[in-house]
Parts: sequence; structure tokens; C-alpha cells
Amino acid sequence: MTPLKVAMLTQVYLPFIGGAEKQLAAVLQRLPAYGIEPMVITRRHDASPVDDRVEGVPVHRIEVGRHRELASITYTLKGLLALRRFRPDVVHAFELRSPSTTAVAWRALSRTPVLAKVLRGGTLGDIAALSRKPSDRMRLQRILRKIDAFAVISREIDDELAAEGVSAERRLFIPNGVDLDSYLPATPTETTSLRDELGLGAGPVALFAGRLEREKQVDRLIEIWPRVRAAVPGATLVVVGTGSLEEGLKAGAPEGVRLVGKQTAMRPWFAASDVFVLPSLAEGLSNALLEAMAMGLRCVATEVGAAPDLLGDGLGRLVPVGDPDALCSALSSALAAAPDAALSQRIRARIERDYSIDATARKLAEAYRKLAHRPAQTPA
Repeated sequence: MTPLKVAMLTQVYLPFIGGAEKQLAAVLQRLPAYGIEPMVITRRHDASPVDDRVEGVPVHRIEVGRHRELASITYTLKGLLALRRFRPDVVHAFELRSPSTTAVAWRALSRTPVLAKVLRGGTLGDIAALSRKPSDRMRLQRILRKIDAFAVISREIDDELAAEGVSAERRLFIPNGVDLDSYLPATPTETTSLRDELGLGAGPVALFAGRLEREKQVDRLIEIWPRVRAAVPGATLVVVGTGSLEEGLKAGAPEGVRLVGKQTAMRPWFAASDVFVLPSLAEGLSNALLEAMAMGLRCVATEVGAAPDLLGDGLGRLVPVGDPDALCSALSSALAAAPDAALSQRIRARIERDYSIDATARKLAEAYRKLAHRPAQTPA
């Protein structure tokens, strides 16, 4: 059977490694088993080749320049040329701005169906960003009308799309996924051994993993850590990640906080921890939260993005955004709690049921084939 060609339009891709980039890369490795031939069109942010192959997948990078408005126009014009060369059967746009604008323009020229993924919701999300100015609002409405279907990753985003008049038939629940084999829960013996190896001591450990930017609120998390440590003596906060706040956070880190920078192997840090914490202002569906839950960790997160979907039914602790007292209380309670093997199994089971990376790839392949009016293909 002839492979179905799908072009992925995104702002950033490998070698840059963030949650969205890791997620897309993992999916791309699985799509060929379903008869999908993917390629990536992205912006060129460094000296990486314009035309490249990354982990076997063709990648075309667009040089756009630094002027914001000109960069957006350049992305679309050059993106259309790349699409004309690849001639995809389906276009998958990641984000409702330049990628979706380009995908909709190509749809008008070629009638190629478009699937779009809204990366996050809330006050910092795609829909909110395109609702602040009348001109942007008109652009948003045109995009929403023209896109054939949306890959929805959270109830928050689903509700936002519904409020904009996007019908239920066009809203497909296709959440991010995690490689379940790569994030198997740790045994108590492994946890103890890794804490010694990583120099974390014997006290309980909380882990944050993500970009060190304002929207993640890791600076607020570190501010309350002395209060958490007073309630749970000997507790350690491990902060994994890099970003614009990194140097300032290192300079002002109180006792019991360790900033360890970028880590390519995350499982040891999850395995050495008791609690995962995500205090963000806004999220889509955090890959780090999925990984932590696959490991069976207790989780504390703000009530944004997909966190309420994942941590409901007593699987985790949800706190309001911007409430340091609630965050401190939830973290202290989670760190002080005795190990609960049954709860860990329930947390892991939640991810196994709905959030495996293989299920994500399968659902995407099914969506692509439905949009292209091609029959489903059994994985090789």
C-alpha cells in the first residue's frame, strides 16, 4: 500500500529539546508502522542544515529572520514552497499561529486536509493570544473555520474550541503519550541506590522538570521551599531544566534546593523522587507530568491544562494558580505521606489506559487516514 504522506508544520524541532519536540519525535518514529510517511517543516534557529534527516525523518528548516511580522510572513511563504515540493496528503499544524496559517493557505491552494494541535490553553494559550486584538481575532476565526479537525489534548482546550463554535465532530481527543517501557516504576531498593548516587540524601525528594521561565513559576516554588522544609525536615527540591531564570535561581537557591540543569536521561531523577511538582501558570499536557505518573509518583500541580484530567479521582493534588499557601500545604502533605503502593499502581494504570505513546501514534494515524479518505492500515 502506498504510504500516506503527512507534513508536520511546527515552530521548533530537534535539535532543540523541549516537551513538544520530544513528543513529536517519539510519535514520528512510530507512524511508519501505520503506513504514514512523515516530514517536518520548522523554523531554522541555529546552524542546522536547511534540509536534513533527523532520526530518519526528513526535516526542512525555514530561515525567517528576526523581525516578528516579517518572520511570520516568511514562514508561510517558504512553508508553502516546501509543501509544494513534498505534496502531502495531510498537513498537521502544531499551534494556531504561523503553522496553522500556513496549513490553511496550503489547503486553499491544494484542498489538502488539515489537522491542527492547540499546544496549550488558558491565559497563555493559542486561543487567548489570538483574541487580544481585532485583527488577530479575525485571523483566529478564519483559521478555526478552515481547519478540518483538531487534535485535542485536554478538556480545557476542548472547552475553548467548543466555545469558539468548533463542532464536536472536529474535536478529536488525541492526547500526548509516554513510552511506558522507558518509564517503569522504581523499586524501593533502586530509589535508595539512586539517591546515594545522585547525592540527594535520605530525606524525601520533590522534583520539578521543565523550562526555567516565568510561566512555569519555578521561582515561586523555590521561594516557598524553606516553608516546605520547615514542615518536612530534610526534604530536597531537585530542579531539572534550563532557561532565562537559571542563573538567578542558582544564585538565590535556599538550603535544600538543587538545580541540576539539563538532563538527557530523566528516569533516574524520577526514580529517586517521591513527588513531582508542576506549579505552572498555563500548560497544554505536560510530558514531564505524564512521565512522573508513569513512574507512579505522587504529583502536585496547579489546576491548568490537562492536570485536572490526569490527577482527578484522588490520583494527585491540585492547587489554584498563584496560591503559595495551597502549594506549600499540598507539597508538605505529599512529601510527608507514607509510601502507598496501591496509589502508585492506580497512577500508573491511569497512564497505561489513555496516555501511551503507541496509542497516540495509532490515533493520529487513524485521524490522518480519515481526513485523507484512506482505509486504516494495520501496524507492520
